[in-house]
Amino acid sequence: MRHLRSLLPTGGPLLALLLTAGPALAQQNIGAAGVVRNQVNGSLPTGAVAIAQGDSVFRDEGVRTGTESAAKLVFLDNTNVAMGPLSSIKLDRFVYSGENSTGSIAFNLAKGAFRFATGNADKKAYTITTPTATIGIRGTILEIVSTASKTSVVLQEGAAIVCTRNKDEKKRHCVELQTVGQQAVVTAQKASIVTTVPGGTQFADLCRGADGLCETSTFQDLSRFASTGEAALCGR
Repeated sequence: MRHLRSLLPTGGPLLALLLTAGPALAQQNIGAAGVVRNQVNGSLPTGAVAIAQGDSVFRDEGVRTGTESAAKLVFLDNTNVAMGPLSSIKLDRFVYSGENSTGSIAFNLAKGAFRFATGNADKKAYTITTPTATIGIRGTILEIVSTASKTSVVLQEGAAIVCTRNKDEKKRHCVELQTVGQQAVVTAQKASIVTTVPGGTQFADLCRGADGLCETSTFQDLSRFASTGEAALCGR
């Protein structure tokens, strides 16, 4: 399990002060790492640390994969996010209190390749952003490639609305994905459906592994690894 104590000094007055701070420095546990291949790191206000399979992930945490690395994050509402190599996500917001909860869930896909499968939260609860796009969810599995100048979204199940990130709604350009295999490409100025992907996508090779990277898991599946609730300074 991942321990926040590894980020702290080993002794002295500063350590004593931090330990007495208690809940003020606690992080909200919102899920766990179901799959970890090679180098996967998490970054919190308290510092950065490697993530192993079963480790908790937290609100406001940034998760980054290295070269030839991948990860699958499973959240309390059973949302699954798989990450390819050299990918970075920020877990901006997560409010969910059960299957009847509307909730509020926000992920920022800064760069890289992702496979996103919605969980039990109301579909209106999700806000997915990239540097160029906002993505609305309608019971969906999406494969997303994000760069600083362009976002590609391929629909694998359900439906989605993909828009440019213009603050002025009158200038915002949106397209709707309704057919499996449809692909939207979004730049700063325009969103368009460019093609229908007939077969494999960028995630096809990654999904062939035996570790279940692209299989949909429930958070309960990971309960033997991860504990729920609040994580204070001395443990995940």
